[in-house]
Amino acid sequence: MTTRTPTKTKTGGLRRMLAATALGGVLLSATAPLAGAAETEIRALGYTSNLYLWNMEEEFYGTTFPEAAGDLISIEAVPHDLAGLKGPEVLSMLQDGTLQLAVQNMSYMAGEDPRFEALDLAGVTLTNADAKKATDAYKPVLARVMEEKFNTHLLGIAPLPSQVFWCRDEISGLNDLEGKKVRVFNSTLSDFVTGAGGTTVTIPFVEVIPALQRGVADCAVTGTSSGNTARWFEVTDYLYPMNVGWSMVFWAANKDLWDSLSEEQQALLSDQYGKLEAEAWAVQEEQDTDAVSCSTGGECKLGVKAEMTLVPVSDADMEKHATIISDYVLPNWAERCGADCTKEWNETVGAALGIEAPLP
Repeated sequence: MTTRTPTKTKTGGLRRMLAATALGGVLLSATAPLAGAAETEIRALGYTSNLYLWNMEEEFYGTTFPEAAGDLISIEAVPHDLAGLKGPEVLSMLQDGTLQLAVQNMSYMAGEDPRFEALDLAGVTLTNADAKKATDAYKPVLARVMEEKFNTHLLGIAPLPSQVFWCRDEISGLNDLEGKKVRVFNSTLSDFVTGAGGTTVTIPFVEVIPALQRGVADCAVTGTSSGNTARWFEVTDYLYPMNVGWSMVFWAANKDLWDSLSEEQQALLSDQYGKLEAEAWAVQEEQDTDAVSCSTGGECKLGVKAEMTLVPVSDADMEKHATIISDYVLPNWAERCGADCTKEWNETVGAALGIEAPLP
């Protein structure tokens, strides 16, 4: 059988097929490799095209993976925004085989199952190291849930830079969020902002800048790097770097596709995505430090230079932060997830971090 050289990252074919999916109901489900086939072609959905994670993925799909895979597997990838997808639909599309392999923000899937919020409860982990401890403890739970409930095989989990507050008008600390309209993108962030006395508004990332311009929102939460890259500093003057999450992302494959692969192909994908995951954990810290510095007039190597005011996070702010977590974030999530789910979280994430969520 004739084999083909693995292709580098191509966007046109997948984009056209995704367009066909939307217009004509054409699915992207994988066909099982023929017996003895030398190569399997997989279509992948990548992260947002103007953010650094896609830059990492583009290198991965275009160079790193093909060099490791030889003629065993080739992957064709396109960013999800160029494919016309917003994000929350990715899990269901992986589940039914419309997508073969994809990356997306984990908390976007919390409407399907509250356990997708479990690693990103607002403000619970404040450092990369603690987020890694929590992830290592809970990853087997998510892998099981994704396989049993969503027909999806988990390949990796990593954080984006810390989620912080970008405010249009002057603030001096956490108390100044009281009464303000704050853009959030998941339930646990809503719990935190409510605990701080703010009013939450849910706005897609691409609509935040006009929302801030029109006064639909006074402040908005997003990552240090993504806000800088998207030039939120053009509509906000105050950066308040209180960490309220990581916007954790996952890479996963449709399980029917996964089960159709040989053991050698599965081992290759597990190994390569494990390396991509590890790289993303390391890059997160570098991106965080650089993005805050770039946005607030400091040294700038990776991001866009700006002159925002950096609002210090005081000890009093952190005391209130802890109260919000114990009074709002943990109990509200526990209520959404249920007693068995909360108990499992306490035995995994809670045990790793030395904290406990109240049983509902």
